[in-house]
Amino acid sequence: MLFVLNINFFFFFVFILFFLVGLMFHLYQLSLLLTYNFFFMNSCNFSLIFLLDWLSLMFLSVVFLISGCVFLYSLGYMSGDSYVIRFYFLVFMFVCSMFFLIMMPDLMCLILGWDGLGLVSYCLVIYYQSDVSLSSGYLTLFINRLGDLFLILSICWCMNYGCWHYFYLFTFDNLNIYMIFFLILACLTKSAQFPFSSWLPAAMAAPTPLLSFLHSSTLVTAGVYLIIRFSKFLSSDLIFFLINLSLLTVLLSGFGSLYENDLSKIIAFSTMGQLSFMIFSIVMGSHYLGFIHLLIHAIFKSLLFLCSGIFISLLMGSQDIRNMGNLGLQSPLISSCFLISLFSLCGVPFYSGFFSKDLIIELVVLSEINFFYLLIFFFSIYLTLVYSFRLFYFLFICKINFMIFNLIDNKYMKVSCLFLLFMSIIFGSCQFWLLDLCYVNVFDEYYKFLIIFFFIYFFIYFNVFTMLNMNLSSFIVYFLSQMWFLPFFSSTFIVSKFFNKSNFLFSLIDLGWTEYLVFTTIYNLIKNLNMHLDSLHLNSLKMYMLSYLMFIFFILMI
Repeated sequence: MLFVLNINFFFFFVFILFFLVGLMFHLYQLSLLLTYNFFFMNSCNFSLIFLLDWLSLMFLSVVFLISGCVFLYSLGYMSGDSYVIRFYFLVFMFVCSMFFLIMMPDLMCLILGWDGLGLVSYCLVIYYQSDVSLSSGYLTLFINRLGDLFLILSICWCMNYGCWHYFYLFTFDNLNIYMIFFLILACLTKSAQFPFSSWLPAAMAAPTPLLSFLHSSTLVTAGVYLIIRFSKFLSSDLIFFLINLSLLTVLLSGFGSLYENDLSKIIAFSTMGQLSFMIFSIVMGSHYLGFIHLLIHAIFKSLLFLCSGIFISLLMGSQDIRNMGNLGLQSPLISSCFLISLFSLCGVPFYSGFFSKDLIIELVVLSEINFFYLLIFFFSIYLTLVYSFRLFYFLFICKINFMIFNLIDNKYMKVSCLFLLFMSIIFGSCQFWLLDLCYVNVFDEYYKFLIIFFFIYFFIYFNVFTMLNMNLSSFIVYFLSQMWFLPFFSSTFIVSKFFNKSNFLFSLIDLGWTEYLVFTTIYNLIKNLNMHLDSLHLNSLKMYMLSYLMFIFFILMI
């Protein structure tokens, strides 16, 4: 326990240090490069490089803040686990991988952190060692390996430029379209965008402290961070491609949250939608604002996961929101933390999520965009409001449907939630005040009331909450609740085809005529001989008489 507390204090100290240094670097427009050259080969420079600028320092400060809160929370949540030391070491390896990914502006070195995140996440998803955890871990590993393949292809293509450093590549006006396309595909797989979205809800088999760390500021945001770094080279075709995929993912996550009853998976769908929201803002030209929203989202989404972990512990491991209800009376402090993080997710003034989300909406409205895309964008924001209200209804308004046996009174879990609560309230305003980001609020009054119009229209005329009780046709409900059949096509369909083909080859070659004529005949001969020898050994009278006759024969021969 003392060792973990020392790590917590170290992480909080590094958070404050990196945040202040990043603030200074932003105010004075500073950047620091630390490099060590290994060798040159075929005009390619192989070197180790670290980049210190305000983007990397701010991002890393948030990573250390959330990791410190996760370690403190784990002292209470994982206290009865037999392998808690293994869990701490895996989370520490997660932090190290994220450090390499953020601080190394070199594609060759970046793959160390990129690959480390995928491997450690697989180890943490299968932490509980059950069949569900194993299948979820395989799906997570498979899709992350696919993203690693795309990144390796991008690195191989980047060898034509003779260097893998960001700043060297930024000297070019444009890069090869195939290299950027492979890089974007790698980012989409890591950030769980369509059609690589099925692994994110499946990763809910991991422990809850890991979920707050994995789905807020580390693994899923790595792809968004890399898109921000290479946003300069996004061509019009790639921008069109990313706009369509991000809006599809927003709709997928919104409808998935409406028909999902697992609390952790609902928050995972919410994370997927927010990542699409960030990518949409980046491709619309406001990449710095998307980065600020990434930092703010990491804070309140971590708080949302930690509070949900306490609720699940209250209900003896049940994650079904239909078994919850009236939690405000059972745990008023954690319920307040959960509601504040939910308000930040919805962009309620004047919580942290409002400062970035409202400005992103205004910049999208002021940009030159197709009205159909704009309508889908506002409809996705409306879906965020609906599933947030659904969570509020089931958790705090409905009657208790499940008897609570376990009361959580752990100071470490409460302190970590309170610290993130404080940051969820002030972090958004501090970002804009301290970084001195000059954004002008110009918003047409018609667009201000568009979300409210959506809400009132669907609530009164279509009665959306009655629709949520699955009064639609069964196929539409099943289609929306199963993530548009993405889990089937990304796991069951591929795995079944692969194993059917392997079973056919096994029957044709390994169990073919050569196996039957050669190995099966020898095996049957040895088996029959062994059976006769066993029968002789097991019959003691026959063995005695045979031994006696052999002994007499031996005496007579002498």
